[in-house]
Amino acid sequence: MVRQVATLLFQIALAVGLGVAGIRIASLVNGEAGSATAGLAANTEMLWTTSPVRVDPSRQNYERIPTPPDLYPLKMHADQRLRVLSSSRFTFKGQEFSLAGVEDVERNRVCADSEGRRYACGLNAFKALENRLRGKYLECRVVEEGGVSRSVECRINGQDVRALLQ
Repeated sequence: MVRQVATLLFQIALAVGLGVAGIRIASLVNGEAGSATAGLAANTEMLWTTSPVRVDPSRQNYERIPTPPDLYPLKMHADQRLRVLSSSRFTFKGQEFSLAGVEDVERNRVCADSEGRRYACGLNAFKALENRLRGKYLECRVVEEGGVSRSVECRINGQDVRALLQ
């Protein structure tokens, strides 16, 4: 048993050694073991360094592409600073926002279904918005400036909040 284990370990070591030797030979044949600048033109700088190098932007002739404008410039994290007021309105850091295209249902509104049963539709709508926003990162854009509140379109992880409420 001990002899079989020793033979197996020897075969593994031999296989690893032959693999490493093969890689070394292939590197020598391809010329990768030469100088650090092998393959670079004589007038180019070193591509990789081991110490920090100061970059002079005036010596670079790269095309500078302007950053595209942010379509959703208002960024909000729905934490304790965000307070839902109704099914379409919320405040963040003292500013009031209204979701564009969402019907505002007051929190204390009671509705009746097709069979005449009453239910708390206002509370349901309020909780639906609160549950969708709580703890999430919102990106919004102002659609219309109002007197008290600003009408906004918002998205969470790229999805429109209005679609999340349906």
